[in-house]
Amino acid sequence: MDKKLKFGKDDLIDIVKSSLIAVVSSLVLILVFAIIIKFTGIEDKIILVINMVIKSLSVVIGILFGIKNARLGAVKGLASGVLFVLVTYILFAIINLDGKIDLMMVIDSLIIMAESLVSGIIAVNIKDRKADRR
Repeated sequence: MDKKLKFGKDDLIDIVKSSLIAVVSSLVLILVFAIIIKFTGIEDKIILVINMVIKSLSVVIGILFGIKNARLGAVKGLASGVLFVLVTYILFAIINLDGKIDLMMVIDSLIIMAESLVSGIIAVNIKDRKADRR
């Protein structure tokens, strides 16, 4: 039983689509949060925590809705997370006119990549179970 799993065009589409969904949902949620911050007196410590929650939630949403083919969940999840980290870093570096990398950003990136790996596995298993029910 020598099964070789080939990475194809559909897999790449799943990765790009899930990353784009994650980036868009992150931007929308951060915009909503920025409006809330403007009208309330939220402390900086709480802002950092909510920012991480927003990024995590965005990655999970992106992967759950972006992955359509029930295969290579860990690979697709991790690749989607890496692409999400890269795109959001570039976007926010442009917005803030600041491209520095600090320890907190590295820790955030590692957490997001771990979450995306697990989310990819879960998404593929959900899709696989739905396919079995049909």
